[in-house]
Formats: sequence, C-alpha cells, structure tokens
Amino acid sequence: MKRICTLILALFMSLSLAACGGNTGTPDGGASAPPAASASPDAEPPSGESTTLRLAWTVAYQDDHPYTVAAESFKKYVEENTDGRVKVELYAGGQLGGDAEMMEMLQMGTLDVAVTSTPTIANFTDVLVGCDMPYIWHNDLRAMYSVLTEGDIGRQLLDRMQEEVGIVGLSFLYQPFRHFYTNKPIETLNDMAGLKLRCMQTPVHMAIFETLGCKPVSLPYNDIYSAMQQSTIDGFESDAMGGTASKFYEVADYLTISGHFNNTMVLLMSNTSYGALSAEDQAVCMAAATEAAAASLKTSIEANDFHIQNMQDNGMTLCTPDMEPFYAAVQPLIDQYCQDIPEAKTLVDAAQAAVG
Repeated sequence: MKRICTLILALFMSLSLAACGGNTGTPDGGASAPPAASASPDAEPPSGESTTLRLAWTVAYQDDHPYTVAAESFKKYVEENTDGRVKVELYAGGQLGGDAEMMEMLQMGTLDVAVTSTPTIANFTDVLVGCDMPYIWHNDLRAMYSVLTEGDIGRQLLDRMQEEVGIVGLSFLYQPFRHFYTNKPIETLNDMAGLKLRCMQTPVHMAIFETLGCKPVSLPYNDIYSAMQQSTIDGFESDAMGGTASKFYEVADYLTISGHFNNTMVLLMSNTSYGALSAEDQAVCMAAATEAAAASLKTSIEANDFHIQNMQDNGMTLCTPDMEPFYAAVQPLIDQYCQDIPEAKTLVDAAQAAVG
C-alpha cells in the first residue's frame, strides 16, 4: 500500500513539474552497459545504410540549457564514433509529446531516445524516487555526479528501472538546483515562518515547505511574476536560469541559496532501439551518454554561477543562511520515504556520505 501511495504521489509531482518550468573542469567517469536488450546478431544495418535515432525532450531548444547541451553532446559523439552507421535527430520543445507520453513511446518502441525527469519516471516505478528527496545533495552538483555517474549506485538504479519498466537507462544528467526568491531576507530557518511561498503543487513539495514553516501556495508558474507584483505571495522557488528567463529580479528583492531540489534528468533509450544496434554501437551509445552527463554537469555549474551573478547585477540581495537547521527539519520526511522504498534509502545514504 505504501508503494502504491508513493506512485500516486509521484504522479502529482510529474504533472506539476510539467506545468513549471567558476572552473568547471569535467570529471572523468563512466558506467557499464545495462544487462538487458542484448544486441541482435543481425542488428547492424547492411553496408551503406544507417540507423536514425530520434532523441526528444520537452524543454524548448536553448543553446545554454543542460537538456540541449546533453542532447547535442550525445548526437555528436554517436555520429562521430559509428562511422555513419548511426545518426541522431533532435526534437526539442515537446515536438514528439510530453514526458509521460515519451515514456510510453519508449516502452512501445515508437521513440528511440528521450530526456526526462525522475518525477516522470516515478509514475512507472518508484526506484528513482530517492533522487527527488530534499536537500540530500547539499546544493553540490559534483557530489551528485560522483554518486550517480562515477559511482556504481547510479548504474544499479538505472538497471533496476529497466527491469521494472523495460526502458534502458543510459545515464543520469544534471541541471542547477532550485533556490528561494522572496521580498524579505531569509537569514535563518525561523525567517521561513509564515511565508506565503509558491511551490509546485505536489504532496511532497507542500509537506516539505510546511515542515520549513511556510504556507505553501498553489499557483501556475506563469502567474508568479504578477503574484509577486500584487503581493499575493511572499516568495517562490526556482533555479537561477528561471530567474533570468522570467526576469524575477524585477519582482523579488532577495535570492536565498537553498539548493533544496534538483529536478534530476535521465537519458533513456527504448529497449527495442537499443537491442537493434550491434554490440559495438550499443557501447558507443553508453559512452556518448557518459559524455552527455559530463557536459550537462559542466553547463549546469556554469549556468548556476552566471545566473546567480545576474540576479545580483540586477539588484537582488544574496542570502546564504546556515543550512543545517533546514536539513534537520526535513530529515523525518526523508526517513519515511527510506522506510517505504529500499532504493531510496540506498541513494540517500550514498548522497549523505558524499556530502559529508
């Protein structure tokens, strides 16, 4: 019953997310290929022919967005390392469907490759729900990368996902963490008390912000700007890229570096498409996914730093409170998920070890 409740909760997370919107030398690291979807002996196309993989995601094509950077990296690596045997076509902005639709298409074999988020995947299996727990990474993308890409746990989780939903998990991908935008400074956890904070309308988000002392407000993402103008809300949460894109610096005075959530991305491939490739080209796709993960990490770190500075350049004041009380406040909620879902506990334990 608990796992069923968790899956229902995850459905709300996915629907809400769909409605929302320094030196970064990239670490080396890779992952072994998944166990299923073995290559067919006749998989390689006849001489002179090529296989075309369609790679889709829902965010609009933006040169500096981690989704775009990861997709372009994957395409470039695959095409350069298969000598023309495999080509990749990119479809951004939901051209081939929404996140849930793309998952179903991957299962049916009518879509080859897609980038989606762990809350979407949680509609199909709860093995990746640990990725969506608050504050487990302490706003540290490199720690996240070390666990999910460089370590064994990421591959283990993706293999478990494949067992349950029949889709190959090529790699985790990365994007910036989310922070608080408010019209009053947040210097301590106590400053969160009573804030009317717009958050994504999911049970887990609402519970977390209530735990932090806020009054969660349900509001479409596109209404945030006007709601801040009219003082309907006291603040909201978004990543720094969203702050620039929506000019939130015009309606919010303070940016609190929180890093409470990371909408973890996953690069997925249809079992059918993966199995139709030769073993050599399967290995190229896995290596390409690792390159894409590293590219998304580098882009996300750079984008986070750039856009936070942009918020300051446009008049926002940066708040950097002691986060330990925030971490402690949400720990009971995390513990409950870990009791219900073994894979969540495995990941949370690894994350907490990585951040010290």
